[in-house]
Amino acid sequence: MKVMITGVAGFIGSNLALRLLARGDRVYGIDNLNDYYDVTLKEARLRRVTPDPKFTFEKIDIADRTGMEGLFKREKF
Repeated sequence: MKVMITGVAGFIGSNLALRLLARGDRVYGIDNLNDYYDVTLKEARLRRVTPDPKFTFEKIDIADRTGMEGLFKREKF
């Protein structure tokens, strides 16, 4: 299964990504990496999941309508 996770660099999103990858799913994670929380912490969480070839990350804001429309044109979930 291919799953999109919003906020993948957050605590919940990154742990969900790890769980889904462990069960064999393909994960497409998006996050805007804003500075509301420490960006280096978010980057560290992403480093835990990016080595998996079934994981794809895109820095995109879910509020960016044009960016999200482009994502859904390119990817199927």
